[in-house]
Amino acid sequence: MSQKTIIIIGGGLAGLTATIESATTNPSARVILLDKEKGIGGNSAKATSGINGMTEQGDTFEDFEHDTLESGGGLSNIALVKKLVYESVDALAWLREQDPTLDLSLVSQCGGHSRPRTHRCAAKPGGGPVPVGWRLVQALKQKAGTLGNVEIRTESRVQRLIVAAGNDAIRGVELANGEKIDAEAVILASGGFGGQTLEIEQPDGMPTLLSQYAPHLLNIATTNGPWANGDGVRLGLAVGAATKDMDQIQIHPTGFVDPANPKAHTKFLAPEALRAYGGVLLSSTGHRFVNELTRRDALTKAILETQSVPINLVMTDAMIDSFGRSTAEFYAKKGFFKKCAGLQELATQLGANASIVEDEFKRYDMHVTERTDDATASIVPDRFGKTLFPKKLLEQPQTTYWVAQITPCIHYTMGGLEINTSAQVISEQTHQPIPGLFAAGEVTSGVHGKNRLAGNSLLECVVYGRTAGRNAAKYASA
Repeated sequence: MSQKTIIIIGGGLAGLTATIESATTNPSARVILLDKEKGIGGNSAKATSGINGMTEQGDTFEDFEHDTLESGGGLSNIALVKKLVYESVDALAWLREQDPTLDLSLVSQCGGHSRPRTHRCAAKPGGGPVPVGWRLVQALKQKAGTLGNVEIRTESRVQRLIVAAGNDAIRGVELANGEKIDAEAVILASGGFGGQTLEIEQPDGMPTLLSQYAPHLLNIATTNGPWANGDGVRLGLAVGAATKDMDQIQIHPTGFVDPANPKAHTKFLAPEALRAYGGVLLSSTGHRFVNELTRRDALTKAILETQSVPINLVMTDAMIDSFGRSTAEFYAKKGFFKKCAGLQELATQLGANASIVEDEFKRYDMHVTERTDDATASIVPDRFGKTLFPKKLLEQPQTTYWVAQITPCIHYTMGGLEINTSAQVISEQTHQPIPGLFAAGEVTSGVHGKNRLAGNSLLECVVYGRTAGRNAAKYASA
């Protein structure tokens, strides 16, 4: 019997997960991971907010599912969301099985979540930061390297899926250099299309997917790398795959503005965890204007409606310690954070009246005090609907304030290829699975709907990457 071959296109978290699961489900199969870049990791390696998992006391699968569906605004596929949520604990356990040294012990409550469930990596013993996306990619890359039936090929862009004559089954791929590789199953894990925000894609010169599906968002800054150009979506479309929600593009509310290059097209993400640990947003006049932990779409809308430039993210030293000082110092060295010694210096940096800033902070701290000191207090609701107040803004003696300018950026594409709970890609014509074609991660649609919750993208990569890898291996061996 000839050896079976499974091809995975894309080397981010979804692709690496699918590779390992394929290779371990069928150790006799040949598993080839193809990535068009010089190195693997993609946008997964840039992720910083965390990966969700229902592990904390008081959280429930029902709450997690409700938060995800509510964020999706009626567009999410309920079956896909249920699978995501109910397999979240197993996903975290599986990651630790691949690398027992993996530490995901920091847990925060990010915007749109009703409970803490977003896991990040603790700092190194010497205090150095450990970005969660990068750490997960490194762990799985190392694991894949130990599997004798896995081959990882970089600088290998796929230009076409090979379709069998007569039954429309996927039978391999053709690379940009003309090389053809036969396979019994192919998994698309090549990410979204948020990295190409101009009308014409570079360097190919073809219209971008963004220009086709969301032209009103052209020329907005992005947190994505240029590799996020929708290659996998195009490959699927070329063989008749169905798509869903292609016009649903997430604008992340907080990308860092580099004072040295404020018009830079690609921005560093100011992760949601900064606000989860207490960071507040102030207008140019020094006023709060929004619940900083509302959903991303609502927060972006509020920022744009203020018509205030700049918007400032402000944190205290205590908040920085909770978030992770080493990571914050990295941002400061990049020039994103400015440190201000006390309230007056903060007001000067903001260009605002110190008394206005102080009044805002006193109003905020009232909620912190009442919730901390007296659980039975009759709390006056925050005028913006915020209910989680991690730490005070006014401290004695006065704290050092950390200030960063932020701006909304294109961050994630919720739409993509339509899949089922078996990670099979669905045909536009037959509404049935395309034989031999699977997909996972941002190249797909259905989980996030109108708005993705922080931490659900990395989780989706693991849950559906495992599913795609396992089912592709079984299909190839049938």
